[in-house]
Amino acid sequence: MFRKLIIIPLALALSAGAAFAAVDVHAGDIVTDTTWKRSGGPVYIHGDVAIKEGATLTIEAGVEVRFYDVKGTGGYEDGAELVVRSGALVAEGSTGLPVKFTSANGVKKMGDWGAIVVERSNQIILENAIIEFATNGLRLQNTTSMGSSSSSFDGTIIRYCLNNGVLASDSRAKFYHLTVEKNGFAGVKALGLRSYVNMNYCDLSNRDGMWNFYNGSSNNVDATNCWWGTPRPDVINMRIYDYHDNRTKGEVDYTPFLTGPWREGGKVPNYSLGFLKTFFK
Repeated sequence: MFRKLIIIPLALALSAGAAFAAVDVHAGDIVTDTTWKRSGGPVYIHGDVAIKEGATLTIEAGVEVRFYDVKGTGGYEDGAELVVRSGALVAEGSTGLPVKFTSANGVKKMGDWGAIVVERSNQIILENAIIEFATNGLRLQNTTSMGSSSSSFDGTIIRYCLNNGVLASDSRAKFYHLTVEKNGFAGVKALGLRSYVNMNYCDLSNRDGMWNFYNGSSNNVDATNCWWGTPRPDVINMRIYDYHDNRTKGEVDYTPFLTGPWREGGKVPNYSLGFLKTFFK
């Protein structure tokens, strides 16, 4: 059971007339509307923190949320987590001032912290945000169509995560303008009978990982109009796990696809229209 949340603002004097502000957040629940401001400095997370009882956590543009490398927290992942349990998370950055969720370690590595977790019908807005060095960057747990329709990930980048950039477990989700890259196993992984994942105009070039998209569910995936790190359909196929690798799984539909990252103005080439994935298997 989560304890009552303790938030401690700190001002550490660095020199005469100068100060460094920070906020320490220990394991517990956020049960009233809360805002983490850029003026408050970086936010340090020391354990699992849950947003509950209809509260909204708002994170201003330019805030850096740093998770400590803690073990045995009892959450979904072995490491500090931010869980939207019965409330909302709103983190709206800008291209110049993204909201960053990262490791608190001086030398950062994959898996330093757990995940940002969203459960059931709760809302999450991550716009122009960065998630990095987690175990699973974004974990969707039993999310519903209602939660998906009120959520947004426009302009967000998920990278350097130990397992997956996005893990959707028995979840419904729609992604637009999301970038996943350089994650250990898959850029996006879908699991469970109730997972329905759609991705459009996303960058799914998960270089250095095993898969761009791993469809472990039995449902088909709409991943059209995305960039896969290459304009070659045969190479795209090699980086997708779906029906053509395991007949019990759904198919990932990726055509038409973009000629480059959406951030760089990637378009749909004429020759990609009408390609069937089975042609390359």
